[in-house]
Amino acid sequence: MKSDRPPPKNRNFSGTNPRNNNSNNQRHRNPLQIFIFTLLFLAIGLLCSAIYLSRQLDLKHHALSSNVHKNNGDDGRPGAASVHSNNNAVEKKKGLVIKEIPADKLPKGNVNEYHKKVQSTANNQASKSASATILQLPNAYTSKTITDFSNFKQYPHDRLYCMIPFIWNYPIYTAIMSTWGQRCDTIHFLTDAMVGGQLNGDHISFDTNGDSNSEQQETTKPYWEYPPNTFPSNVKFINMTRNWECPPTFNRKTGRTEQKVCRHIWEKMWRSWVYVDEHHSNDAEWFCKVDYDTFFFPDNFKYYVRDVKDWDPVGDYHYFGHVIEHRKRKDAPMVVGASACWSQKTLKDIAQVYRNMPKGSTKGERGKCEDRAHATEEVTTSQCLREHLNIEPEAARDDQMREYITIDKYPLVLTWNRTEQGEWWYWKGKPKDAGQMEDTIARRPIGIHKYKKPEEILTLWEEFYGPSGNEALEMVGRGRHGVVAKRFVEQVRKAMGIDP
Repeated sequence: MKSDRPPPKNRNFSGTNPRNNNSNNQRHRNPLQIFIFTLLFLAIGLLCSAIYLSRQLDLKHHALSSNVHKNNGDDGRPGAASVHSNNNAVEKKKGLVIKEIPADKLPKGNVNEYHKKVQSTANNQASKSASATILQLPNAYTSKTITDFSNFKQYPHDRLYCMIPFIWNYPIYTAIMSTWGQRCDTIHFLTDAMVGGQLNGDHISFDTNGDSNSEQQETTKPYWEYPPNTFPSNVKFINMTRNWECPPTFNRKTGRTEQKVCRHIWEKMWRSWVYVDEHHSNDAEWFCKVDYDTFFFPDNFKYYVRDVKDWDPVGDYHYFGHVIEHRKRKDAPMVVGASACWSQKTLKDIAQVYRNMPKGSTKGERGKCEDRAHATEEVTTSQCLREHLNIEPEAARDDQMREYITIDKYPLVLTWNRTEQGEWWYWKGKPKDAGQMEDTIARRPIGIHKYKKPEEILTLWEEFYGPSGNEALEMVGRGRHGVVAKRFVEQVRKAMGIDP
């Protein structure tokens, strides 16, 4: 018999009592919903906090930037936007205080560990004193290492000016000045006007590791706000219209907000060369821009320009180094930034080009000789030389087609096999008979690149200039590609006259 009762509005297909089932779901669903909503509100709260902190950091950055630009005006105050306005004050400061480590204090153990200990000592001294004190070590810390270069061939008519583009870094400065820097006739560190933090690759660290007594700065400030004699006299500050500090960014890998470096290297370079032309163009016949992570051989440079090439630096244009041609647009050759060198005549004429070129462009790279943000320094340098002076880059290679300047660490470069690896970008445009593998690098190298740590620079000095069989040289043979690398170092030492 059919019932006249209407069917239930909510059908239940589980075979259970719908009223009881709804009641159970109500009881189980309420705690779950509360938990989900709680998590949601927490997430929204954390997101808002992160946005607020980020905006506060941006405001702090912009306030600092505006202070810099305010002091970079043309009103004659310290930091006016010229390339040399602040250097007179620097010139008046006292010279470096040099301390030499006695021979009886020299290391007998692991040289790398000693390097780290020396750098730690240097850093502590730097933080405790405002005076510019440099640890002048007896060339790689052994009394037998070359301290007298009088037996080296002299080149009185080939004086060398070494210019290092720099963000102030005491340990790196000390390492360079304690090693190859002493072999330049003049060496200057062309440094950004804003100083502070610790440079680590492309990032600036302000981490004090929770130490409230740490003297490491939590931000940057203009160099003129530091006490007198804080910086050595061969550090020249270049005022720029663009700040090197990018806005802080959040690094998802580390979970921390980091200060990244905006590399406005092109503006820094052309301003630096204008400064050099105005103040030091008659102090040398040859001028080299050397990256801080390039281990440079000034004596080998002079050997190349005089004994190999016999060039005239005063009457002829020369722009040379390691030439690459891998760029697709017109395949224009250029000299890599590791070490780029030119003659006195080139310096004087290109400085005038830089003074007259258009300034302040915000557009991207477009094949023009002009001042613009985020320009590639090597590309624009080559463009200006080609466009205004008809100068093409010259590849520094020996008679066996081996490069005098490397773009990577020498043990690795000595393994590059063009035959097996194919025509990757490094080989593009190079002569078919260019040296490869053990014949990639000349035996009197001018520069070897990618040595960013102070202890690496100090170790290289001992490898190439230390006594025969020294510990650093022996360690080369134990490293990756050790046999090939050690053989190369021994051949370089013999070619330079270090070993018989």
